[in-house]
Amino acid sequence: MPGVNITVQGTTTGVTTDLSGSFTLRIRDGKRALLVASYIGFSTKKVWVSAETGFLKIMLEESSASLNEVVVVGYGTQKKLNLTGAVTTASGEILENRPIGNIAQGLQGMVPNLNITFNSGQPNKAANINIRGNTSLNGGNALVLVDGVEISDLSLINPQDVESVSVLKDASAAAVYGARAAFGVMLITTKKGARNQKTKVSYSNNLSWSSPARLPEMPRSDIWARMWNKAYEYDTPGGYYFNEKFMEKLDAHIADPEHNPAILVDTEGIQNSNYSPSNPGWAYVGNTDWLSEFYQKSAFMQQHNVSLSGGTERNNYYASIGFKDQSGIFRYGNDSYKRFNLAFNFDTKLTSWLNVSFATRMSNIKNDEPYMDNGGSSSQTWYYEVYRMFPTLSIFLPNGDFAGMYLNSGNYNVIGKMALAGRNKKETWDQWYIGRFDLHPLKGLSIKGDYSWNRYSNVQKFHRKEIKQTFPEGGPEWIVETPNYVKNYNSNNIYHAINVWAEYKTSFNDVHNISVMGGYNQEEKTYANTSYTMTDLYDNELPISDLAINYKENAEGADIWRVQGAFFRLNYDYRSKYLLEVNGRYDGSSKYAKDNRWAFFPSASIGWRISEEKFFEPLSKVVDNLKLRASVGALGNQITNGYHDYMSILSGKVLTNYMMDGKIVNALNIPSLPSVMTWEKVVTKNLGLDCSLFNNRLMGTFDFYVRDTKDMVRSVTLPAVLGTSGGKENIADMRTTGWELELMWKDRIKNVLGSHMDYFFTVGLSDYQAEITKYDNPNGSLASGMYYEGQKLGEIWGYVTDGYIMDDFEAAKMNYVQKYISSKWYPGDIRYKDLNGDGMIDQGNRTLNNPGDQKVIGNSTPRYRFNLQGGIGWRGFDIRAIFEGVCKRDMWTSSDIFWGFSRGIYNSCVTQYHIDNIWTYENPTAYYPRLNANGNKRSKQIQTKYLQNAAYIRLKDITLSYNLPKSWLTKMKMEQVRIYVSGMNLWEKTGLPPFMTPDIVDQITDNSLSNENSGKEYAFMRSYSFGINITF
Repeated sequence: MPGVNITVQGTTTGVTTDLSGSFTLRIRDGKRALLVASYIGFSTKKVWVSAETGFLKIMLEESSASLNEVVVVGYGTQKKLNLTGAVTTASGEILENRPIGNIAQGLQGMVPNLNITFNSGQPNKAANINIRGNTSLNGGNALVLVDGVEISDLSLINPQDVESVSVLKDASAAAVYGARAAFGVMLITTKKGARNQKTKVSYSNNLSWSSPARLPEMPRSDIWARMWNKAYEYDTPGGYYFNEKFMEKLDAHIADPEHNPAILVDTEGIQNSNYSPSNPGWAYVGNTDWLSEFYQKSAFMQQHNVSLSGGTERNNYYASIGFKDQSGIFRYGNDSYKRFNLAFNFDTKLTSWLNVSFATRMSNIKNDEPYMDNGGSSSQTWYYEVYRMFPTLSIFLPNGDFAGMYLNSGNYNVIGKMALAGRNKKETWDQWYIGRFDLHPLKGLSIKGDYSWNRYSNVQKFHRKEIKQTFPEGGPEWIVETPNYVKNYNSNNIYHAINVWAEYKTSFNDVHNISVMGGYNQEEKTYANTSYTMTDLYDNELPISDLAINYKENAEGADIWRVQGAFFRLNYDYRSKYLLEVNGRYDGSSKYAKDNRWAFFPSASIGWRISEEKFFEPLSKVVDNLKLRASVGALGNQITNGYHDYMSILSGKVLTNYMMDGKIVNALNIPSLPSVMTWEKVVTKNLGLDCSLFNNRLMGTFDFYVRDTKDMVRSVTLPAVLGTSGGKENIADMRTTGWELELMWKDRIKNVLGSHMDYFFTVGLSDYQAEITKYDNPNGSLASGMYYEGQKLGEIWGYVTDGYIMDDFEAAKMNYVQKYISSKWYPGDIRYKDLNGDGMIDQGNRTLNNPGDQKVIGNSTPRYRFNLQGGIGWRGFDIRAIFEGVCKRDMWTSSDIFWGFSRGIYNSCVTQYHIDNIWTYENPTAYYPRLNANGNKRSKQIQTKYLQNAAYIRLKDITLSYNLPKSWLTKMKMEQVRIYVSGMNLWEKTGLPPFMTPDIVDQITDNSLSNENSGKEYAFMRSYSFGINITF
């Protein structure tokens, strides 16, 4: 075989075989050497030789990694070549040596149609995990199992403990998990020790520095103030926000800030009624870039991990300790995230027929961040407040106190509040204890079982402190954020699961291979929470409930659910050529009424290894493996909006206006009608092709699927005269169609400057679309929250833009033509096309038969997701890069951060980009419509002009590493030392405005006119890191 690499282990000495497969290598007299023979697609072989060896014949075998690789599947493993379901695997190596906060970040963009999104860059933000697109209108994430046990948050797991990840995509692969597998399954296997292996000690670290990837450029305060005055004058001729004296002082400060302070004692009427009259004394004429002051230039993160692994003839073990300390990006009142992980796996062979194992995992996470009202509602977060701060306001008063703590419309000094108003602290504990047994009483028969117990506890404390606002001498003293209070919240989740299953494998005549597996699963989860709030603390600095005067509120809640199921799997193959698999699960869920709790969900799949046929022999020198797969199956979806939606539950009490015995009495709301519903059913059909060519250097997989979600649960609309709302029923269907492709080329170039060079390149591409095939909407209503048959999920209905209104004559005409949108139109407002030709612009009656002048103008579903990976290894150096992106996606947003001058001076987010692109008579082709002081809803109608192109490509990760030579390590008595530098999110290209990142699209896309507060989120980060891995 030509091109085989022959090296002497521990040295750089080596040769490659010639065309006949021969090689010559000189060995010094009296010396022994260990030769290593390697070739892509074949197993590496090692042979001891000496000068006396003479002629040597080395036989290489096809690599088990390419043909006989074992893949983790539900309740077992299978050879990759025998798989008939849609399963994609990823090695834990992709998570190592990268500045990732959790496993989800490391997997993002790595597996086709494994769609992982984050709608915030916050350190503790959980991921949304979706496999193969929309499954149900009711939403839901994929089932994630770590060593067979469910986990709800991937941030709880140390990425360094992960051995491999399997993604089960179709019904056949996921069938044995039944009720929870409708959205796909992700199986994470953690590292374990190996039998007869000496103890290995490994240490790894990662030090990284992160900064915001994209932030808008904010305008100078004098430019900002004049633009708002101009906007006010458009609506109210002669009006203004800032008077002449104010502008004089502001201009003076901009020209010479050293001699013209940003804050003045107002004795000249500088401050007008547009600042709060209850805030007398100070005039704010400064120039503050609040975003620059809000965020630090960079935030530091450190991760450390120590592991111990090994084994004897009967035992093997793995233990690890991990620590992560991540500082937030806030400059004042900084936030932090700390995680401590402990993992331990122990397996022992008690007898020749019995193995037992024990595993435990523990994680402790601590979050500490500036106080947010009630823990941070979406409209009261720091990110919302900072974007709408006046640049004329200053951070500090002349005496060093924080300025502007009491202004009207909530436009207070957000940085001062962050620093002074208290803290929100959250601590979670997650503890797992898992016991397993593996019994082999007969040849071919194994009986396995496990019991898992988990406790997840969450303790939160919200402390709001009062803040004193000082004014000039003789003025009043105000106290803001009053009353102070402490709120305590505690919750506990107790989960336990039992799995018992048996598997029997046998063969007949060495050609018929049969495997039968059957088992039982039961899971139960209980949840309880309590919270209470005490106000008027004796000491503003001590958040202790016993030191508070007044009781405000308390609340508690509890839930419980249980699932039970019996499952089976039958596998048959003939000479590993013709493959058959049949799965089924009989499932029951407590979330449904007794008569509707149980259902059976079957699946079947077949495979044909065409490459094993005799007629294929002429191509066998080029095509190593060619397999055709097909599957069909059904899964149940128990995801509902509550634990017991089938019950009609009384709503909370409300205060009436009626007096009884001298007291105002409480009453209970009328409950909704009971829900009559059962399982949503997800039926998936899958057709796949696996191939490998050129001695397994080129490998590929393609899958096409159709997924029908039947009997989706929706609320029933009833006449208002009934006096209550309808329950939920199974009344809707949806079809998702998609495909995914993955190709990998892996090869070696011999003799590059005296050494071989390994390289690889991977391409992943996927797509899907979902369509409503049944919905109870006989009138074809297009109202919000309604769907119709034939609708593509993600559709965006809107007007077609017809340019700007250019003069007063045209504006007067639009006052009639577009009167159903607004009664008054001006030059610089948007003109819309009359699609139905009735001479008016409107929405008709918002039905399919009469949508007026609206139509489908786009779709927010991400199309053609892709990932590109490549790497080169040479003389211990490795460089790897990962690109990921979306080829097509539309986005509509009403977010203030996009529109700028959108909702008046107190709620708008005006950047320099908005100011530079505002319509004027001198700039009639500008991107944004005319200035408007009170929110230009006229021009903010959903329309083609402002439909955003959210497609993007991003350099997700690039890593350069170096492995120290073996000869050095031998002297240092080490097995491996790897040093690396890495960068994440270093570059991207997108069609969005320069202040918006593609990640935020999943948070702001709701295709409505009422999501103005969205998009103001914790900045997404760009990271640089350094690390080292050492194994003894």
